[in-house]
Amino acid sequence: GEHSDAMKYYTEVMNIRATRSNLSSPDARSTGVSGSGSSALSGLSTWTDEDSSLITDLDEDVKALDDMFRRIAFRNGDMPGVGGNENEQGLRCAEGNSRRRRRRQRQKSELPSIDASDHADQEECNASGGSEMLSPAHSETKVPAPIPNTLNDAIDMYRSVLDTYTGQNLEIHEKHYLSFLDKIKTLFQRDEANDRLERKPRREEELQLALDIYKNVLSAQRDMIPSSSPIPSIKRDISAVDRSQQASVNVASTLITMGGLYYKLNNVEDELRMYREAKAVYVEALGDKHPYVAGTRKNIGMVLAERGEYDAAMSEFKKARNIYMSLNDKGSLGSRDIASALSCIGNVQNRRGNLDDALKYYRDALGIYRRVMIQSEQSGQEAQAATQDVTSTLKIIGMVHAKQGELDQAMECFQEAMDLLRSRGSMMDVKGPIGSGSILARIAGILYKKGQYDEAMCHYEEAYDVTRQELGTADHPDIAGLLHYIGGIHHKRGNFTEAMSCYKDAVRIYKDTLGSENPAVATTLVCIGNIHFRKKSLEKAMCFYEEALRIHRIAYGPYHPDVAPTLKSIGMIHTKLGEYDEALDVFRDVLQIKCAVHGTNHPEVANAYKSLGNVQFKKGELGDAERQYRYALSIYKNSLGEGHANTVNIKKSIHFIRESMRQKGEVLRSKGRHKISLSRSRSAQVLPMPPQS
Repeated sequence: GEHSDAMKYYTEVMNIRATRSNLSSPDARSTGVSGSGSSALSGLSTWTDEDSSLITDLDEDVKALDDMFRRIAFRNGDMPGVGGNENEQGLRCAEGNSRRRRRRQRQKSELPSIDASDHADQEECNASGGSEMLSPAHSETKVPAPIPNTLNDAIDMYRSVLDTYTGQNLEIHEKHYLSFLDKIKTLFQRDEANDRLERKPRREEELQLALDIYKNVLSAQRDMIPSSSPIPSIKRDISAVDRSQQASVNVASTLITMGGLYYKLNNVEDELRMYREAKAVYVEALGDKHPYVAGTRKNIGMVLAERGEYDAAMSEFKKARNIYMSLNDKGSLGSRDIASALSCIGNVQNRRGNLDDALKYYRDALGIYRRVMIQSEQSGQEAQAATQDVTSTLKIIGMVHAKQGELDQAMECFQEAMDLLRSRGSMMDVKGPIGSGSILARIAGILYKKGQYDEAMCHYEEAYDVTRQELGTADHPDIAGLLHYIGGIHHKRGNFTEAMSCYKDAVRIYKDTLGSENPAVATTLVCIGNIHFRKKSLEKAMCFYEEALRIHRIAYGPYHPDVAPTLKSIGMIHTKLGEYDEALDVFRDVLQIKCAVHGTNHPEVANAYKSLGNVQFKKGELGDAERQYRYALSIYKNSLGEGHANTVNIKKSIHFIRESMRQKGEVLRSKGRHKISLSRSRSAQVLPMPPQS
């Protein structure tokens, strides 16, 4: 099925676009008031201190969800009933590869010295037989191709389409093609000495140029779609129908490729638009029950889930699951495609914080993946893909257990995944999100949570070495993530110099590989800000927090859950500096985000009310502070229960404030009585004596 084929852009981007609002359970230390007396505002000073290490559930869980989404992304591949049988497709693939090699020889004198080598013969099959389908390389874990390959793929695709073009505008397209060649030459004739300095703008320019090329590819492909789809006559001119369908499929495939480029450019709106257009094309050409429609629905659902639109995402994933089940003879016990849809549904429940429901869907998917793996082994078929499915799902289940505080169960899942990879050692070519380096990092995360920092550091360092060997480079987002974690342990131990070095290296790699405005950069910038916060350099900390906030708002908009944690850090610095009005404005924004994401009866909303109460307490506005705490108390009681630590602590805080108000009231009343007495005494001194008789 389509699950076994690769959608390339998911292989190239490691990013934290997932909604984070549900990724950590409500924590009394996060914003709250606890205890009594002077400790009532301890949350304001300890939230950043405690989380400054940022070997956090936040980063690990977002990465795991992103890995899972990339693992089960829609991949174009064999088309049942459209592209012929597997052998025919293989023959066309070989012929297409031969044609493309000859064409590339022809282009060598035209193109600048960019890496024009074949990615893999199988990957070249995307244009064979006139079909502009995405490459079917399955592994999503290979080293991301250099950006020049993105341009090379785009210009090669354009050439391939023009070689089979049957429309009326060939001359125009040939001119455009030559124009793009000139632009590529100009781009890569820049002084290589400035390459690193120009990496970010050049990267974005390359992506935009590739996007422009694909727009022309799309135009040419649409030229070749008949104005009205041919309907088979009594003689059943099936070949005409097939050609029309294939032309439409080519268009949809290019739309999906363009969506991938918009993804890398952090243009979520256009990414979603491309997928929706692709789905409409697939439905018109193949019907609404085709697996390609299901796959595109998964892509749409992924974007919606990452935007926090959970109901809409769930609807797309369930429709995809239903399509797969209707096409599968074995029903719910069937294919990897069904399992992938179940995993997507589990991801939505995970993001919502419905962890038990998420585990149910993940376990159902795992059961299918295990059966597929066993069947593949018994039949002598290649079991690598099925093994990858099992290990990636074990990893996500382990992550959920870790989030629930079930560290031993989490460790069991990660260890089982690691054992499975090692047992398949020689046959597995697994890297990146489901490679042994990734699993080692998960195990390290559990050891960290258990306070076993030395063991955690050893596992992170081993993961670093393994991942670097797997990838063949140190300039990769996965390497940056491991540096981030290693820096976090140094940070936790108070080794700020070592931590800062790791964080800065991570930021550099993220910027070089993902661009300077990718949210992954923002996460590590927050860590650097936290070090400055711990060192009492509040102005420097504010600079890093504000830059992180800027990046998050560019990526997600002003009211996305990812924006809230950075806003809280900024609000705390305003509070530390005595800038209470500014702090209140910031925490009101946090409250607005939390309400929009969770509704009005969620512990995260209660935490936001506590943050407001903390500032008003510091400001001396005890009545307003008590009101915010009472809002928080009501939510905690309804959502967590009377006996929860958050509920108990907020009650103590309310009692402390009321006691403070009572004492303050007595002092004021005492002062008032003293003033009245003094006034009367002074009045008696100045009043004239009554006249003597």
